[in-house]
Amino acid sequence: AARSRATCLQQATFAYDGMAKLGEGDQRWIVKEREDGRNCNNWHWTSKDVSKNTKEELIRCLEACTFEPPIALARVKSAEVTGEASINNRKGKIFLIYDLEVKLKWEASDGEGGEACKGSMKLPDVSATMLDDLDCEFTCKSSGGVATAMRKQGVAAVRRCIEEAMLRMQEEVRAEKARPEAEAVAETRPPNATPAVAVPLPKPIAVSTVPAKQPPPQPKPPEPAAGSDSGEEEEGEDKLPPALEAALRGLRQEPEAQREVCLANCSLRDSHLEPLIQALHHSRCAVETLDLAFNRLSDAGVHVLCRAVASGCAMELSSLRLGGNKLSPAGLALGQSLKQSRPDLLVDLKPQLKDARSMCTVGNVYPGSPAATAGLRTGDSIIAFGPLLHAGFRGVSESIVPAVKASVGRPIDVVVVRMGEGAQVQQLALTLTPQTWSGGGLLGCILK
Repeated sequence: AARSRATCLQQATFAYDGMAKLGEGDQRWIVKEREDGRNCNNWHWTSKDVSKNTKEELIRCLEACTFEPPIALARVKSAEVTGEASINNRKGKIFLIYDLEVKLKWEASDGEGGEACKGSMKLPDVSATMLDDLDCEFTCKSSGGVATAMRKQGVAAVRRCIEEAMLRMQEEVRAEKARPEAEAVAETRPPNATPAVAVPLPKPIAVSTVPAKQPPPQPKPPEPAAGSDSGEEEEGEDKLPPALEAALRGLRQEPEAQREVCLANCSLRDSHLEPLIQALHHSRCAVETLDLAFNRLSDAGVHVLCRAVASGCAMELSSLRLGGNKLSPAGLALGQSLKQSRPDLLVDLKPQLKDARSMCTVGNVYPGSPAATAGLRTGDSIIAFGPLLHAGFRGVSESIVPAVKASVGRPIDVVVVRMGEGAQVQQLALTLTPQTWSGGGLLGCILK
C-alpha cells in the first residue's frame, strides 16, 4: 500500500510539472493571431468607431422633431450630442454600442399672441440599456400652460424621437450585415439548384410610434346587439394581451434570462408585433425559441416579423413557430424564405401546438348554445383555452370556469384535437364566445 501511494504521488507530481504555469510566460497560455491575419468566422472582437455619424444623425433627427398640440409650434433650436458609439462584431453577431449625452435648447408659444417661452433639456445617459426609460433634466424659467405642456408632452416627444432614431440606426447596422450574408448564400447555391420562386409580398402593416392627430369627433355608432362580439374585438384590438405584456416585461428587465418565449394561442394580432420586435432587438436578447402558433397573424404581420428577423433581430433565435395562423400560401412562403438569410433558423409552419396535452374533454353540446355556434363537438379534446395550456391547468372549476366568467361577451381562442376522416387526428382552432342564451350556463356544453 505504501508503495502504491508513493507511485501515485510521483505520477501526480509529474503531471503537475507538465502543466502550463500562470505568470511565467508559458506559450500555452498565449492565444496567437493567425499568420495570415484572418479573423475566421469573426471569432475575435472587432470594433469600428461610428461616433461622428451617429451624433450627426441624432442631431438631425432632434432638430426635425415635431410636437403635437397644444405645443405644435414648439421647435428644437439647437442640439448637442457628446459621447461615443461603435459597431462591434463578436462571433458573427453585430451590435451598435453607444453611450451618449444629449443637450438641446427649445422654444415654444401657444400661437395666440401669448409670450413665448424657452428652455433646455439634458438627457445624460442615452444607451441601449436605458433607451426605453431615458432620464431627462428639464429647465424652463417661465410658467404657464405652454411650459407645463413642454414639461410633459415635449419631454415625451424628445424621448420618443431619440428612441426611434437609435432603433432605426441599429436596424440599419443589422441590415447591412445581413445583406452580404444573403448574397454569399446565393453565390454558393449549386448551379443545378431549382431557382427560388418569387413570392408576391403582402403590403406591410404601418408601424409608427408617433401618435397621429386626433380626427374631428364623429357621431357615436350604435351599440352592437346583445351577443355580438364585434364591438369587443374592435375595442381590444390594440390592447396588448396579458400574456404578451408579461413576456415584454421579462424581455426588458432580464433579457439574458429569457431563452423561450411562448405566446401560442394568445390572440395576437399584427398590431401587437411592434413592441415584441422592439424587445427582441435588445442587444442582450437571448431568446432561442419563439412560439407564435395559433394566433391571429396575417400575411402582413408575418412579413414585418420575417423582415425584422432577417435583418438581425433576435440573433440567438433558432426556432420560430408560426403554424395555425391565418396565412395564405404567400405568407407560408415568407416563413420559408427566412432560411436564405438565417439558415440556422428552424421555421415551423405546421398547425400543431408543441407538446400539447389534453386538459379536458367536451361532453354534451346543446343545440343553439355558444359552444355549438363555435363548432365544438362531443368528444373534442381541449388542449388550449386562450393562453391556458396543460402546464397551468388545475381543473375545469379552478382554471376554465374563472376564465369563462371573466370573458362574457368576448371571444376566446380554443384549440381542440379531433378525430377526422380516415381516423386522422388534427388540431383545430375555434373561437368560443361565452354569453347568456336560452339554456343554462355560459357555454352550453359539458366539460369533463
